[in-house]
Amino acid sequence: MRRVLGAGVLALAGLTATGCSLLGSDDGPSAAQVPKAEIGTDSHVKGAIAKAVQPYAGKDVYVDILSLKRYDKVLRLVYAVTPRARGNSDKLPKQTFGGSWSGGDAGRPYLLDTKNLRVYEHLSIGSGDKASCACSVGIEEYPLDQPTVLYSDYPSPDESVKELTVVMPVVGPMPGVKVS
Repeated sequence: MRRVLGAGVLALAGLTATGCSLLGSDDGPSAAQVPKAEIGTDSHVKGAIAKAVQPYAGKDVYVDILSLKRYDKVLRLVYAVTPRARGNSDKLPKQTFGGSWSGGDAGRPYLLDTKNLRVYEHLSIGSGDKASCACSVGIEEYPLDQPTVLYSDYPSPDESVKELTVVMPVVGPMPGVKVS
């Protein structure tokens, strides 16, 4: 029994590590597909489609949206968080963008469709007390001066919706983010 269970766990880990999705086809979103993030000369991540910076807890917190992309019925937000020290060498707390003191996640941002007056909260996996965010989980403190790339999934809006306002913790609303 232990061998069968161990083999199943190893097979699942192998599928996850190679980017195969259990929830859809290979061309859909997968938590294993984390883009590389490189800081540009403006202190933001290169290739960001929306940028914001805000002082918070003795740091300048840079938030860069890398993509807001449709995958059939799911809309995936990929963003990077880069805290910069301003006289404070502490890392940014893990629960800043979601989660609790016991574990951080990327579930606090939400999306606004200001034309159709709709709010989109992150999707959840499971139900009740067992529900978890369909987003990056298990986050520890955010290291200083290097980007941490995160994702969060939302229900996909109607095809006519071409841009949304992304409301981020710390930096606030980021209007006009293009949906691709």
